[in-house]
Amino acid sequence: MDASLVEKIAKRPAEERDRRIYPERFPRLPSVPAARYCDPGFFAAERVHVFGKSWLFVAHADELPKPGDYLFLDQLAEPVLLVRGADERVRAFYNTCRHRGGPLVRERSGNTGPGLVCGYHGWSYALDGKLVAIPQAKDFGELDRSCLGLKPVRCEAWGTFLFVNLDLRAEPLHEALGVVGEDLGPQIGDGERVGPVRLVGRRSIDVEGNWKLTVDANVETYHVNTLHTKSAALVLDQAATGIFLLPRGHSRMLIGFRKGVVLPFPLPPFAQASPLADLGIYSYHLFPNTSIVYGGTRSFLFLISSWPLSPGRTRYDVHFLAATPAEGPHAEMIRTIIEANWGVFLEDLGNLPFMQRSFEAGTIDGFELGYQERRIYHQHEEIDRRIGGEHLAEALRVPQVLGEWIER
Repeated sequence: MDASLVEKIAKRPAEERDRRIYPERFPRLPSVPAARYCDPGFFAAERVHVFGKSWLFVAHADELPKPGDYLFLDQLAEPVLLVRGADERVRAFYNTCRHRGGPLVRERSGNTGPGLVCGYHGWSYALDGKLVAIPQAKDFGELDRSCLGLKPVRCEAWGTFLFVNLDLRAEPLHEALGVVGEDLGPQIGDGERVGPVRLVGRRSIDVEGNWKLTVDANVETYHVNTLHTKSAALVLDQAATGIFLLPRGHSRMLIGFRKGVVLPFPLPPFAQASPLADLGIYSYHLFPNTSIVYGGTRSFLFLISSWPLSPGRTRYDVHFLAATPAEGPHAEMIRTIIEANWGVFLEDLGNLPFMQRSFEAGTIDGFELGYQERRIYHQHEEIDRRIGGEHLAEALRVPQVLGEWIER
């Protein structure tokens, strides 16, 4: 990230804090139909056209340290597993035996040993997906085993971060990351001098509420003074929120610290972390469902992912990251930081069941968004672009009004 961009990002929170009127020329954001958060048809379209065709962060490499280690990605609409091969490469396959669709793994995580074996009839596969053995093979006559390997799912790595895409025709991950990859690649991704980016904790919770509600809570700060009075609001200046709408539905945000606040984080910093990380909470939203957040320091990072389970239910996953191992001289500090942040996240999630019930009951037809909440509207616009107007009822669409406000 060049110095001029760093300066531009660093200045914006103060510019926002000093702003006294609605920004000149910025459009008033149209009302967002509340049914977008509960309509079954809209939810189905999101699953197909957004989650079925986007690159999705699903795991950190530390979750599969050894050959044979696997993760069953049960948060996806389709049954997908990750497995580390004997060659150390992580691959993704459908958790589906090519015989009659039996499961290769049943638990969320574990180790398969030297291969994957169907739990129904015992067909077995190498860790690279090749079919290697069929019990009572004589009963199948002449089978072309080369055509019966596990069905692959696209899987690519960005540094230590693992992504999948259910669309075999999708653009490469690096193109999809866009500005987020350009900004963060040299810091925590696949840049040449990136140091250790270690997984030091992971939390997951199912939430009553549409997946977009959990995303919305991560991409706006308008609620900080009200909801986080005894936590985040003590250190963050809600008015000093600098926002950048980026191409492809991504966005960037820096909310500054209150005057005089310096967070005491005696942890080793990420080797190439931006100095912006010391100015407040510095974050990116990676469309559609992941926020990448520096937690007020160059030493600690977390990724929050929201997974649609049903129109009114979401799985909320958090990966906590540091440049130092979870166990060792910094173990107690790491645990303290995780617990403090998890408490803030639970505050964010506490209102969502009530909001979801209001949407489902029809007690609110739509909602209004302010300038400081424009990342939410930007997300909705991108959802509609991905789904396409032909798949959307007119009453559920949002007008596209933010095009000229997308920047780098």
